[in-house]
Amino acid sequence: MRHFINKKFDFPLDILYAIKEDDEAWKNFNSFSLSYQRIRIAYIDVARNRPDELKKRLKNFINKTKKSVMIGFGGIEKYY
Repeated sequence: MRHFINKKFDFPLDILYAIKEDDEAWKNFNSFSLSYQRIRIAYIDVARNRPDELKKRLKNFINKTKKSVMIGFGGIEKYY
């Protein structure tokens, strides 16, 4: 599994530009770890063949990032 972490990841420019449009979201995005950035952007990008879902994911990510809220993984945090 670690070989994926070391693999080069090219951040999709259109997604980065959308985040950059909001100064606060961009500032907070850059304060997050590279691994978090990568996972979240990949999650958004994988919906590229479903434009409505991509927009929904991107909007949610920008809104949370603007508030400096990191999105959890798998929803397990709601049980604790």
